[in-house]
Amino acid sequence: MRLHVHEIRLTDHDVWRSAREAIPVQPGVLVELTEGRRSGFGEASAFMTDRYNSSLDALHASLRSVAGTLRELPADDPEGTWSVLSPLLAGAPFALAALDVAAHDLSARLAGVPLWRRLGADGPGELRSSYSIGLDEPDVMVRKLLERPGWPAYKVKLAAPGDLHILRALREHTDAPFFVDGNCGWEPAATAAVLGAMADLGVTLLEQPFPRESWAAAKALKEVSPIPVYADESITGPHDLDACAEAFHGVNLKLMKAGGITPALRMLRAARAAGLGTMLGCMPESSAGVSATTHLGPFVDHLDADSVALLAVDTGTGVLLDDAGGITLPEVPGTGFVPDYRGPAFTVRPAAAGRTGSDGDELSLHRDGTALASVRLRDRPAPGRAPQSTVRQLDVRTAPSAAPATAEELAALVRGAVTRAVADGADTVWLRSGHDGVREACRAAGFHVLPGSAGTDGGSCHDSTLPDGHGPSSPMVWKANETA
Repeated sequence: MRLHVHEIRLTDHDVWRSAREAIPVQPGVLVELTEGRRSGFGEASAFMTDRYNSSLDALHASLRSVAGTLRELPADDPEGTWSVLSPLLAGAPFALAALDVAAHDLSARLAGVPLWRRLGADGPGELRSSYSIGLDEPDVMVRKLLERPGWPAYKVKLAAPGDLHILRALREHTDAPFFVDGNCGWEPAATAAVLGAMADLGVTLLEQPFPRESWAAAKALKEVSPIPVYADESITGPHDLDACAEAFHGVNLKLMKAGGITPALRMLRAARAAGLGTMLGCMPESSAGVSATTHLGPFVDHLDADSVALLAVDTGTGVLLDDAGGITLPEVPGTGFVPDYRGPAFTVRPAAAGRTGSDGDELSLHRDGTALASVRLRDRPAPGRAPQSTVRQLDVRTAPSAAPATAEELAALVRGAVTRAVADGADTVWLRSGHDGVREACRAAGFHVLPGSAGTDGGSCHDSTLPDGHGPSSPMVWKANETA
């Protein structure tokens, strides 16, 4: 299988807020695995980056580290692929999940069946999602509910357990159950004091009120709560199931945290065997990730798959979510996700989707759909070096623009180009450019001036080289073994 990585930036209609954070813009990557003319897609968000090793740099590094392994793995055995990749990406669950989802999607597309069928479900069934109302001023939260009437349940973010006035305000406009999410921010005593009032207000599920490490408090809450309490942050893998069975009534799994579809299905079966309720939720993600999650809907009690309804900018189309939370899975092979590479969600994407030039792949950098720069990967030896099949030259070209690319944007283009080169079998990447911003982005990515290259020709720019060999034409080089 061949790996392609595209960078994305998602925005919601409203800034997403919880007790833990506010998210105005969510960056991430769309992972594509190809076999012949077929592609499968997965997604990883640069979210809670310290906990999940999921910064953009870390995601690219993780994906590069297994690109060579992927080229040797079959496209019809995603479970086997996961078993190979899992120990290699033990500290990078989001990258592992994106690859596993893409592998499952690709396998189902090659088999010509919807993903749910390949996973062994009898049928998609009647699937409905709860609708999430992010933390905000009470009148804004009421407005969000009024904009989405008729959903089967509303998942309400609360900063503190005593914020019952918000639930009362919402209750004036709906008879639907409330799922309340504390996002690890509540105190045990204050929580216990309002359980009865919450139940009276129609709260039928309470999610992760305490921090992950508060196992004793969670166990004590389970013993007295009239409302089922579900784990979220406390369930990150199979190793947490025994503790969750003691401390919670159910678990909310998310494919990114679990490490993909393969482990998530195993965890769901184990949770059922332990008597736990089950829910599937989403991280901040687009139709690529949500479409995969919903295909696991037949295996769970609750679906919280509404993130596509919150998006103002999406990566493409896939699962259909109607105005009342009803979910329709496309009657096509795989997850049904179709990327829109020309949409504003993509910051680094193929210059022409599906086209490989006669002289290497080309990626383009965009801001809200407007091209800012491009890079072509050429099969060229570094100046003064013998030709090698594992060496690629980056030929970067900027587009005339009233608002030139920022340092962050150029870093994304360089990052994507290096990953593209490594996925194609390169272990060395070099560049010569007189553009200061591009060179600075290369330095940040681990490039250094090629030794002994001062005054050497061979790049796309021909500015004079400074005596120390660090001028605007001095070739710069990146090596995989120096950045691993």
